Amino acid sequence: MQSATLNFKFRYVQNGQGMGFITKNGSVSDTAITLDGETVPYQSVVESSNRDNRLVLLLAPGTPLGPKNIKRLQESRYLVVEVAKVKAEEIKMHIDRFGSAIWAEAHRQQLAGEGRENLFSILPCPHCQATIDISNTERTTYVYCPYCASILNHNLKIISDSNTYSVCDECHMYDRVRGYTVFHFYFLLVVYGWSMKRRFVCDTCATSIAQRALLTNLIFILGVPSAIYMWIKAGSGRDPYFQDLAKANKFARKGNYQEADVIYDQLFSLYPDHPGLLMNKGLGHLHGKDSSGGINLLTRALKVCSNYVPAFQIVQRIHQAASNSQKA
Repeated sequence: MQSATLNFKFRYVQNGQGMGFITKNGSVSDTAITLDGETVPYQSVVESSNRDNRLVLLLAPGTPLGPKNIKRLQESRYLVVEVAKVKAEEIKMHIDRFGSAIWAEAHRQQLAGEGRENLFSILPCPHCQATIDISNTERTTYVYCPYCASILNHNLKIISDSNTYSVCDECHMYDRVRGYTVFHFYFLLVVYGWSMKRRFVCDTCATSIAQRALLTNLIFILGVPSAIYMWIKAGSGRDPYFQDLAKANKFARKGNYQEADVIYDQLFSLYPDHPGLLMNKGLGHLHGKDSSGGINLLTRALKVCSNYVPAFQIVQRIHQAASNSQKA
């Protein structure tokens, strides 16, 4: 893998706000990220994520940090920075590309030390170039990239990439997910003002949010254009194949899984047993109080994509809830 260094400017973020007016120097290399002169090796970065121009690093417990980064550490494990000039997504991809290779090599060495190196198996993600470690998973039709959330097969064909399709932050269903700026204006006697929030949601959630924003902002006029724009954006420009996915998800969220299943089954014609669609179908059954059917569909999603984290997390929560119920 070719060595590379990417320099950027940043500010630390705490309590949701960028700290200070003067930006600091940062860089990412093939081994570590450096923030304000203090280096954090990729071996210590468990996970990275980004939203717009903000980058979040989840660090391993006990990660040694310099005094500047220790001061900005949140919840004992998170570093959050606001990036300038260079896109936070570009920095995340750089960290994931080199960091995933380091973690995979560490796992290979561990297996070799245990005399089980033959179990080591990796795939390069064709979308983000990260190294996907599939050593401990069953070989299934699809593979999920935990770094960019794309779905691919073992021939390295991208089935659906995360630039467009991923799991919604709010309803947790698979669909087209994009960022929206939501405005809310208020006027209460002598007190007035406005608030703004960025939300990364699917088309179904975006439409619902836009409708509520339009109603609450209608009297103030100023918030109306943004609400209308959000509504139009959520309903236009969809991939023809997934044109009806939002409609199916809407049925599923209401628990009307019979009508949702008809659409999902039609979508399977191009990509049989797509794990994201199976997960949505399972959620529809769960919302419709068909627990057995929902769990079966979620299990089926994992049988076709054994490392599909979104479905695994739902199954895990169901088992945890059942366990807690038995203990009560």
